[in-house]
Amino acid sequence: MDTTVAKGFAVLEVLARAKRPMRLSALTEALGLQKSNVHRLLSTLIELGYVEKDAETARYFASLKAWELGVAIISTNSLRRTVSPHLQKLHQQTQDTVLLAVPVGHEVLFLDRVAPARALRYTPLNGTRAPMALTAAGRVFMSAMRSPAAAVAQGLAEPPAGQPFSPEEILADLPLVKQRGMAVIEGGLMEGTRSISAAIHGPDGAPVAAITISAMAARMSGEHLREASDALLAACGEIGELAPV
Repeated sequence: MDTTVAKGFAVLEVLARAKRPMRLSALTEALGLQKSNVHRLLSTLIELGYVEKDAETARYFASLKAWELGVAIISTNSLRRTVSPHLQKLHQQTQDTVLLAVPVGHEVLFLDRVAPARALRYTPLNGTRAPMALTAAGRVFMSAMRSPAAAVAQGLAEPPAGQPFSPEEILADLPLVKQRGMAVIEGGLMEGTRSISAAIHGPDGAPVAAITISAMAARMSGEHLREASDALLAACGEIGELAPV
């Protein structure tokens, strides 16, 4: 591995995920690298157009060039293109927030979403990540793992904003998820919500993605929960029968 390239991408990733522009000292601390090394990497990234520096505050931030690349990549993503019409249909059927996620390590990455005009207070944006243990989609992926304990530990490393879970509770839920082919969780990323999720399986039977339908718990219950669950499972089944996603 070319360590210089790896360090350069590490700088860009930290800046891209930062809530606000960062000072050189803060960036150095976050990366665990020497200040001179980070400064050199920043200079290169600025020349390439991926990083900008605020002249007044001397803080660094990721430019929109990285966003341009992301937009170009996601626009040609075959999975997203295949699933998008099904997300729209599920939203029309349920009038709830519908999300597409894929597994990345012990996290889920949200690729697409369709949300009602009055969406939930917190709805993951496209391109954001969340711990598997705190999401319905993550439970679907974890149910197919041989050893999900590491994903559980990472997900609970920081207290969630929504309803808290214990490791025992999550691990006990996974066999049920596998049995019914669908995850149902309350809270997680946002307190008071209920989310259901089912897998989209690849040619080898492994889950390659998951679709989630999320709403306030009071709404996602009773007949609405049953109807949404049926629609979700039907959609994932239809997608799995299409050409490899």
